[in-house]
Amino acid sequence: MAITASLSLISGANDLVSDALALVTDASLSKAGTTTALANTTGLARKTTTTTDQYTLLYADEFTADKAHKVYIKNTSTVAAEFFTIHIDDEKLGLMYAGDWCLLPWAATDGVKAAFTVTFAATWATADTAVFDGVTIALGATETTAAMAILVAAAKYPNFTATVGGSVVTFTAKDSNDLSLIEEGAASDDYVITTNGNGTGTVARTVTPSASANDIKITPAQTANTIEFMAFYE
Repeated sequence: MAITASLSLISGANDLVSDALALVTDASLSKAGTTTALANTTGLARKTTTTTDQYTLLYADEFTADKAHKVYIKNTSTVAAEFFTIHIDDEKLGLMYAGDWCLLPWAATDGVKAAFTVTFAATWATADTAVFDGVTIALGATETTAAMAILVAAAKYPNFTATVGGSVVTFTAKDSNDLSLIEEGAASDDYVITTNGNGTGTVARTVTPSASANDIKITPAQTANTIEFMAFYE
């Protein structure tokens, strides 16, 4: 399989330079340091904005770092004054006006995802609950700390993955840019234990997060517009 990107720059005499310009160049989109074509794509997608806030199109955490990824972006507007500002994280790359498009190389260097543990201890009773990340888990008839840990780890969380080891559950953030997480050694409103007995859940941070600096972001100059994008990646 081959993936080829083509660019044509055509200009008449005296339009851009004194002579007519006809520049055509091709590039094969290959994996880093090889001639093997990139094997994956996100598929062509569109994002319609509803505010002038900044939007994230692609999260670096979801791609292998420091490879030969490419990102295609196009402003689909037909109104000449409408534009998007393109950023890689906080680094401003430039403005894309109506009809503009680009193909960017993207290293996709990710950040460090936060991780922490919850250790269950003391006495747990039937119907005792643990609440975290908007998910409530109730203990069944098996009244042990290990049973509570299994139930918690098996739940589906919007922002975390969870694994269990004995009476300890380890939570890992899905996104390194989610820095609003439990602080080490501090009581937290994010994890709540409600019991009929003496059950406890002690939180301890194990990995301190740092945000990714390579997310692909856009900031629309107008409230409503549509941008088209696609990533080719290893």
